[in-house]
Amino acid sequence: MNVLRAQVASSGRGEFTLGNETVSIVFNETDGRFLSSGSSGGLLTELFLYGFNNGPEALRDRMLSMLSDSGEAQSQESIQDKISQCKFPVSSGNFQCPPESIQCPITLERPEEGVFVKNSDSSAVCCLFDFDAFSRLASEGSYHPLTREPITASMIISPDKCVYDPIKGNFIIKDS
Repeated sequence: MNVLRAQVASSGRGEFTLGNETVSIVFNETDGRFLSSGSSGGLLTELFLYGFNNGPEALRDRMLSMLSDSGEAQSQESIQDKISQCKFPVSSGNFQCPPESIQCPITLERPEEGVFVKNSDSSAVCCLFDFDAFSRLASEGSYHPLTREPITASMIISPDKCVYDPIKGNFIIKDS
């Protein structure tokens, strides 16, 4: 990157092609900044300008940040997908348990649509949450409201895998 910067600065202009995108970079001697010229303004242009104006270390940090943000978004997407896959209609006749056990810890009401969530990745104990409330919590990147652990897709459990244990007074993973 430093070699390319020096070449463009000395000649006043440079052109770079990657795939179908060509980026023209112009050096402005007045303020010492690099500008794009005649390009579509895509991601490649943005990254070239960022690297030319801020240096290779800043470009590396920017690209790592972009990759990290992408992974985070994909993780949030998979959590939301799992929540949607595991939601179910809640009616009080479906459960052989005290009424307070089908009360969402967020809304403090019996949900119309619910989702079972383990208290942690390693826990066998599940809680019933209101689908909308828990989905909102997960999409905001919040922590599990009872244990303060990060919410993961593996904590979301389908209703056929949970059973109420009257001895423990909780929903638990079947056969645990």
